Amino acid sequence: MHMQLSGNGNEKDLQEKASKKRKISLPNREAKIDLTLSASDIKDMYKDVKLSPKWKAFETIIFLEQDEGLRDSSKIAAFDFDGCLVNTSVKRVGADAWSLMYPAIPEKLQKLYSDGYKLVIFTNESNIERWKNKRKVAVDSKIGRLNNFIQLVNVPIQVFIACGLGKSNKVGEEDPFRKPKPGMWNIMEKHFNSGIPIDMDESFYVGDAAGRENDHSDADIKFAQAIGLKFYVPEEYFDMDG
Repeated sequence: MHMQLSGNGNEKDLQEKASKKRKISLPNREAKIDLTLSASDIKDMYKDVKLSPKWKAFETIIFLEQDEGLRDSSKIAAFDFDGCLVNTSVKRVGADAWSLMYPAIPEKLQKLYSDGYKLVIFTNESNIERWKNKRKVAVDSKIGRLNNFIQLVNVPIQVFIACGLGKSNKVGEEDPFRKPKPGMWNIMEKHFNSGIPIDMDESFYVGDAAGRENDHSDADIKFAQAIGLKFYVPEEYFDMDG
């Protein structure tokens, strides 16, 4: 007979409640990618490009696993990057070729962090795969923008970049980590959240690709639906009170 120590009772109750909430959301979710991840699978290079310090690669993902001060949590505040947190142009490259999308963003992200949320960016960047002869330019540009953004908002953020292509690739198969596929979220949930069950009622995702008339795609809203997350468009979320 195993006895539960009284000091851990509340923690166990919370975990069980979080787990129950998580299970409620599962019918809306796509089947998870069953991937085992070992230390040997994680690289310091993405294909032929050496990554910046603290950035790593796994299959077609580049990620910033442990930003200084980052705390894993049952509450996830997830965001797209381009067109959501920052304004960028496909015609410009470089670590400084961006601007803040909304003035309220730094304060809003700092408040979420103070409220116990883990902040996570999930962003597609197919140029890293597409620009075979200029891959280092594409990698350095994307990572540089993310590093500079995190420095500006002054809050720890976990980042996952999907570098693979959509159905336009020669094989006709969609990269399992590229939004709207939920692979980046599955990897974060299974391997990069200290095993903490995610509270789907408290967690949410913000992105600009919502399938509206002027949107470039519906990848963000479909990503949220595949996971079972509440979804906001950025102009709605960053204008909300609180």
